[in-house]
Amino acid sequence: MLLETSHPAIELSGLARRYGREFVLKDINLVVTPSKIVVLKGNNGTGKTTLLKVLSTRLRPSKGSGKVFGCDLVERAHEVRKSVAYLSVSGGSYPSLTAFENLKLAAQLYNLEFTSAELEGKLEGVGLLQARNKLVREFSSGMKKRLGIARVLLSDAELWLLDEPYNALDESGQKLVDELLDTARLDGRTVLMATHDLERVQRFADSVLELCGGTLKRHGVLTQLEDEVVFATQDLPAPLRGEP
Repeated sequence: MLLETSHPAIELSGLARRYGREFVLKDINLVVTPSKIVVLKGNNGTGKTTLLKVLSTRLRPSKGSGKVFGCDLVERAHEVRKSVAYLSVSGGSYPSLTAFENLKLAAQLYNLEFTSAELEGKLEGVGLLQARNKLVREFSSGMKKRLGIARVLLSDAELWLLDEPYNALDESGQKLVDELLDTARLDGRTVLMATHDLERVQRFADSVLELCGGTLKRHGVLTQLEDEVVFATQDLPAPLRGEP
């Protein structure tokens, strides 16, 4: 069930994250309202994955503060985890478990009850029913990503964090991601998605953020201009600019 809340889906103030002495994220200021699909753009190594991991509570911020639906990322991390579904680049499943066992465990973590038939239906929906009893360590990269998509769809999380969801997938798998985003739109979920495939996601995106050197540099909406996807920069409220 989606939360009825007056809080922003994501609220970051001066957030930074470092590894050792190097800051990967620097002074991130951001507000995302609920039910929006936001694309996160940037070259490899600019901090996209780190930002998603911080929002999922897998990493703690080194400085600043962050909230998801009003819950502090550090002080109320357990509550944040209930509100977030995170799809990592690799799919994020347990390699020593089967596909079915991974979905069963995911349901338990979200305190959801599904019958075996319902879980098998989730696997069938992503083309993995025949592999339900196969260990994930034996999966291809595309199969792992499909299982990750099934885990997101299984959850009742209000915020979906998707890290390069189209990577490692063939065309049929990429269509599953399109359907995932259609579902998010219909259900009114909030999505923050890191991707290089701007052309494919332009019909889903409400806005675009660009990470450059660990700092949010530009915001805009996706527009089509002479067959090239470009940023249309806007005059946005100060909390959305995210600039130092």
